[in-house]
Amino acid sequence: MKILLAGLGAVGSAAAWRLAELGHHVVAFDRFAPPHPNGSTHGDSRITRVTAWEGPEYVPLVQRAFALWPELERHAGERLFVRTGGVFLGPPSDRLIAGSRTSALPHAVPFEELSAAAVRDRWPWLTPSTQQVGFFDPGAGILFPEGIVRAELARARALGAELHLDEPVAAWRADGEGVEIRTAKGTYRGDRLILATGAWMQHELAALGVELKVERLTLHWFAEQPAHPFRPETTPILVMADEVTHATAVFPALDGAIKVATHGGGEFVTAETVDRSIRPQEIASARAVLDRFTPGIVGAHLRSTTCLYTNTPDGQFILDRHPVHPQVVLGSPCNGFGFKFSAASGEALARLATESQVADNAPWGLNRLM
Repeated sequence: MKILLAGLGAVGSAAAWRLAELGHHVVAFDRFAPPHPNGSTHGDSRITRVTAWEGPEYVPLVQRAFALWPELERHAGERLFVRTGGVFLGPPSDRLIAGSRTSALPHAVPFEELSAAAVRDRWPWLTPSTQQVGFFDPGAGILFPEGIVRAELARARALGAELHLDEPVAAWRADGEGVEIRTAKGTYRGDRLILATGAWMQHELAALGVELKVERLTLHWFAEQPAHPFRPETTPILVMADEVTHATAVFPALDGAIKVATHGGGEFVTAETVDRSIRPQEIASARAVLDRFTPGIVGAHLRSTTCLYTNTPDGQFILDRHPVHPQVVLGSPCNGFGFKFSAASGEALARLATESQVADNAPWGLNRLM
């Protein structure tokens, strides 16, 4: 089967890999040359976790992704995942805590719940408030997004996929049982089309009456203090309900730089008009959270960048066939938490494109939004 694919970010590159592994003829397009910093799949590191405060239905998806990362590492010959464990801090009723527990219990996922005092005893560099508790996910860790995308595309190409980089899809149309796309360089036909264009899915889904909101968030790197080693081998990832935005994530140091990422509370933009500059108050806000919860850990600010979150109306994924053209598959597994699932989400899109029957897709179907 010939599969056309638009968008080679986290999910699109995974779909290209899984389709090529299944022996399909993949012809894939991206408006840039992935990995790149213009969308959502960049930033040196991304958090993964076995628990899912977004809902119990996400646990099997992330477990499938955990099974696929070692396979990709074998093909790439490099490390793409480091298990560090993860600590989530917040009030007992916060989604980070209550949602993680709710997701873990039906799937027998190991976890620990800790008082603020127990958190301080185990990780003395952490200073939660007395109103906060800790949730420890021992299976959590760090993924390397640029390395993963490079590895997925290299594997897809090695299996015969055609990758058209710096060639955005200008238009598509379905006719009969097939589909056609047009770019500035030519017209291409295939049996199926997968659309997984990240922030640019806003335009595709608007035509179906589904509003996606693109959110501008910022990532910051600070120098590691030599007196306070913050290495992945000894330091868990940290996600804090920070009482300012939805949450702030702090990553163990890579090459001497500690990464801080905000989650939620950004301004809504479009992929075409987003302001890529970094404002002084954004750096100051990130440092203030570090000084509050991890005093003495970081030194000078090193660099910052922007990241785009594509948010669905209910905060859940979209993985489904087009309601009018079933040969077209739509993927927007996003909302700022999608990368950890991306290998499995890409595989799910591949199955939707090539299998007549798939397992229950209700949690991520379009019907709920239309």
